[in-house]
Amino acid sequence: MTFSGSDSSNIKKWWGFLSLLLCFLMLSGFNFSDPNKLRLELRKEIKKELEKIIEKTPSGKLRTTWRQKKEVAADSLNKALLASAPKFCPDKWDEAVLLFKKARKYAGKREYRKAIYLAKKTTEFAQGAKDCALKYINKKRNILLGKYRRLRKQMDEVQAIIPPDAEELLRRGSELSLQIEDLLSAIDLRQFDQAEMLWPSLEKRLSTLEGDVEKYRQEHESQEGL
Repeated sequence: MTFSGSDSSNIKKWWGFLSLLLCFLMLSGFNFSDPNKLRLELRKEIKKELEKIIEKTPSGKLRTTWRQKKEVAADSLNKALLASAPKFCPDKWDEAVLLFKKARKYAGKREYRKAIYLAKKTTEFAQGAKDCALKYINKKRNILLGKYRRLRKQMDEVQAIIPPDAEELLRRGSELSLQIEDLLSAIDLRQFDQAEMLWPSLEKRLSTLEGDVEKYRQEHESQEGL
């Protein structure tokens, strides 16, 4: 790691503190009969204090800011993922992921200003991807719910007029009613492609059932009239 002139000045300023720390460790009861343990403890304490010193330098402050912005960006990506952005808004999602990868790459080279900028852009694009996905979901869901409600209403009307002695029609009506509820489940689970495939088949079968019920009723009414 390289430091600017001001960074080096700060490190020199704090080096005296490390010397005092060493004296403290020598007087604090460490078991000097185990040199390896002493070395490890010293290394740990010195590293901890160096981290505190570095955080006070300009580059250290930038690194801290980068870490904060990285967490915000990662959280935004996670929220977009939960909103199914990769599925419903893949272009915006891919752009956000690419920006985050670039940010991490610059941070790995300690180019924190660029990394911070790209982390902010990641957050922006991830939020855009999430909003895009939620907008699509709400629009698609409302359209499919409208179709479901029409099918449900028609199904209830058909079941209400099926004669109680028409066992086969009652069985078909019961099965079709359950499958219409499967359509609602697919909508709730955001399985819109499956819902789109189910709806035409359900509509056709319901229309056929309705015609068969009407035919059955007409036949039995004519037999009763004889």
